[in-house]
Amino acid sequence: MSWIITGSEKTPVDPQFGSVSLLLHGDGTNGSTTITDSSRSLKTATRVGDVQISTAQSKFGGSSIAFDKVGDRITYSNSDFAFGTGDFTVEAWIYSRDVSSATARGWFQTSTVTGGLQRSYANGLSIFQGVKGTGGSANGGLCIAIDGSNFFGSTGSTAVLFANQWQHIAVTRSGATCRAFVDGTEVGSRTNSSNLTGSNLCVGGYYSTLFLYDGYIDDLRITKGVARYTANFTPPTAPFPDI
Repeated sequence: MSWIITGSEKTPVDPQFGSVSLLLHGDGTNGSTTITDSSRSLKTATRVGDVQISTAQSKFGGSSIAFDKVGDRITYSNSDFAFGTGDFTVEAWIYSRDVSSATARGWFQTSTVTGGLQRSYANGLSIFQGVKGTGGSANGGLCIAIDGSNFFGSTGSTAVLFANQWQHIAVTRSGATCRAFVDGTEVGSRTNSSNLTGSNLCVGGYYSTLFLYDGYIDDLRITKGVARYTANFTPPTAPFPDI
């Protein structure tokens, strides 16, 4: 992180901010239905269900985006979410109420399908538990989901996710190497150079109403063209910069 020094103040600066496609701090008053994008492009979310800002849980700023797994999700449609064959970073703090093995809980998906929800797996990348990590995803998109208390397992390795606590999740691609990190620790990697053409993004959902996320998301950031993490790192200790 860099700094701009103005008098005695120091303002945090993200040197890759120009590559940020979406930045959701989840800030606002309790019950607000305004989901603000703090990236340069200021994208407008389409809300589905009663997804809203909640002060019940937060990592930073006193609030986060709440999803109750009953139809809740937010969607976008923009070419900024089509990663192609290039590098990218998707990261967020998540607070999951449900990490049971009964059903997957998808919290991020891009797809060629409008609304970003798709169950078909071909020509893409999925980050799941165990053998599911070897599949494609969402017709040219990226899918990240919790499945059975685990997160990633392209070679059989898994990382345990816990209910009712904040955890930092990051997925990156550098060249043809995709990596998944939980709380700054790499939990698995695999080779994938798929052309991720899906420009439709869904936050809080995976496939219609069957596998929607149950919990809170704070400080979600998408960086297109940049793999911010290629080795273990210290998770952010403050909100992502807005500049």
